[in-house]
Amino acid sequence: MASPKKNLSILFGISVYDGMFGPRQATMLMYTFLRNGATYLQSLAFTRFQTFISCTAAIITYSWQVNWIAIYCTFGSLIGSRLALRVAQKISTGQLRFILHSVTIALLIQLVIRVAFP
Repeated sequence: MASPKKNLSILFGISVYDGMFGPRQATMLMYTFLRNGATYLQSLAFTRFQTFISCTAAIITYSWQVNWIAIYCTFGSLIGSRLALRVAQKISTGQLRFILHSVTIALLIQLVIRVAFP
């Protein structure tokens, strides 16, 4: 298990990546929590909570503008995270691991294709 200072630097790096690019940060967070001993369900819950906090901070930061997209994204995130936690409780750890690895590989392939063929 990594040291607390190393964990903070990893989480900070993921947050910077999220601020720059957005997509795929949740997958990186999941792997970080799993690597540090959390279960898949805990990793999912922590990642969803971080995403919720991030969306809430964005709404507060940009509340001077009426940004309907942010409001829809926040409610979508809340609904999606609730569904994910309910479904995750019914899936075995092996199935969750397969899904996480499959999605990660698919996202990596998508990223390579987008870079190779702009």
